[in-house]
Amino acid sequence: MNKIGVVFLNLGTPRSPTPDQVGRYLGEFLMDPFVIQIPTLLRFILVRGIIVPFRKKKSAKNYQKIWTQQGSPLMVETQKAALALQKELGDHFQVAMAMRYGEPNLQQARESLKNCQKIIFFPQYPQYAESTFETSVREFQKIFKDKETHTISPYFDHPDFVKAYQLFLDDHLKDLDVEHVLMSFHGLPETHITKTDPTQNHCLKKPNCCETASAEVLKTCYRAQCFKNAKLISSELTTPWSVSFQSRLGRQKWIEPSTEDSLDHLVQKGIKKLAVICPGFPVDGLETLEEIAIAGREQFIERGGESYHYLPCLNSDPHWIQACAKMVQSVSSSSSRWDKIK
Repeated sequence: MNKIGVVFLNLGTPRSPTPDQVGRYLGEFLMDPFVIQIPTLLRFILVRGIIVPFRKKKSAKNYQKIWTQQGSPLMVETQKAALALQKELGDHFQVAMAMRYGEPNLQQARESLKNCQKIIFFPQYPQYAESTFETSVREFQKIFKDKETHTISPYFDHPDFVKAYQLFLDDHLKDLDVEHVLMSFHGLPETHITKTDPTQNHCLKKPNCCETASAEVLKTCYRAQCFKNAKLISSELTTPWSVSFQSRLGRQKWIEPSTEDSLDHLVQKGIKKLAVICPGFPVDGLETLEEIAIAGREQFIERGGESYHYLPCLNSDPHWIQACAKMVQSVSSSSSRWDKIK
């Protein structure tokens, strides 16, 4: 039986929480022209001469806070999710986990799927961004160029993903005393948003631009997709909620509102009992476990908050794995969805 290969891809992680390994990982990640979108020479000077030397020790300390006996949480949880997806899909499919940066990389995934002629690419990015989805697709297409392939699109509004998250929230929030739910998504520089605006005349032109985004704009607007995702997930929430963006880097202007500012504003508004979720991250990693679960908690409590609950990512939640399987199966059953060998 000819199995259908599934490449289950996440962003990546250092091999170990040491400055050298973290620096190596940051170097590969930040030198991607889709991540820092400036000319190559300037990017090299910035990354190799400034960012990596000055950030690797601090980042290593942050990784050390969340590292487990099994290793990197993002690696461990992505492996668990990939194994659960393999079990859910059955013998007709072969699932290979891969990372965009670090290992196992896409070339290694290709080796493990060498006997599969049809490959489904499943990047674990609910929203579209050049610095996540686009760069991953480009690399995948380069490495699997002689195969029949299909890429699963960003699934921020996919009914199965939304329902899985709603069920997950119901289970985690039912026993908590919470006054507000903050949905924190990864941030992006504003230039990334305006660059992908197909009209070049809509994104960030006015405060409520995401609320009025056309289908054409929504297709590639990360910020609008985040707000749409939050609105869909929250449709069954009885608790007030809001959206913020985290993980800023450098001096560029990033999309707002920021998570740090939002935490302060919520306390100032009288919110004392907060729950925080990160719908843009299917799997827990540094950005959720250190930046939100640890640093975010410290900030909220220091400002006067009383209770702070970080709700984990979907990881290998059964409802989410079932949703992933449905997305994969819907592709495999339609011959018209395959990109033929080039």
